[in-house]
Amino acid sequence: MLIEISCATDFLCRFFSASAPSSTTPAQIIEDFKVQVQKLMQEKYTDHWDPARPHWGNGYRAITSFGGKVDPLLCQAAQNSSLPMATLEGHIPKDLVLWVEPFSVSFRVGDHGSINTIYDSTRGKVSMRPDHNQFAPKQPLGRPSYAARISPPPSPPNQPARISHAIPITSPLSKSQIITPSATPSPPAAKVAIMAH
Repeated sequence: MLIEISCATDFLCRFFSASAPSSTTPAQIIEDFKVQVQKLMQEKYTDHWDPARPHWGNGYRAITSFGGKVDPLLCQAAQNSSLPMATLEGHIPKDLVLWVEPFSVSFRVGDHGSINTIYDSTRGKVSMRPDHNQFAPKQPLGRPSYAARISPPPSPPNQPARISHAIPITSPLSKSQIITPSATPSPPAAKVAIMAH
């Protein structure tokens, strides 16, 4: 759990780093914020961490920033470390979800953004540099997950119906016999005919 929390807090604190164009936050306040986030995560995750079932509790452990509301854990850490709320809200990306799970740490920015891996125990820590202008990585991290296709594939070009066998059906309302197609496909030369008695 400590490795995953460390990777998550490193990631969050990069948004405040001196390399960010708009950052004027003193390094000591950022370090205090990082320590507070680690402490609060450890307290929160203690009873919600099961390496046998890594995804169990992932919604509870997720750190979010949606609709202008920064996660309460980050707000508490900012208050404990004297980091101004305006600074926190100004540097944390909008629509951020940070998942901290046993053996894995990943994030997504935006509802339709791809999921990017920060840490995977099978590969170790994944290198990344956040783009402070767009709050997204400059390069894909590991294996991004793409949204499922929700629109159907294009329809095939229109082709005339092919009917192989005609089955006679007598209508009780008329004295004519109607020929209907069967379910079996036929060669293109076959045609449907209506025959009268």
